Amino acid sequence: MLAGTRNVWISDVFCGPGHGISVGSLGKNDGEEDLDNIVVKNCTFSGTSNGVRIKSWAAQLKKTLIASNFLYEDIVMDNVQYPIIIDQDYCPHPTCPNQ
Repeated sequence: MLAGTRNVWISDVFCGPGHGISVGSLGKNDGEEDLDNIVVKNCTFSGTSNGVRIKSWAAQLKKTLIASNFLYEDIVMDNVQYPIIIDQDYCPHPTCPNQ
């Protein structure tokens, strides 16, 4: 899911192997829109590197970006390396400014 995403319902999903379900990368660029009302329900993660993840860049934006009303419910995780990740200093590169 990317910035500006609203009213998403994900349910009855089996993930594995893979990276799980991620929201992001938020806040990399000015002008991105807020996220709201994201539901992940009745899902199973098996053998994934991540379970549920929210990631945002550490960059300073002109306007604050808001991610709100997230619901994770009835989640089963089996052999998941990082079950829950909230990364507010996301950087996929070896070095990042503002990290």
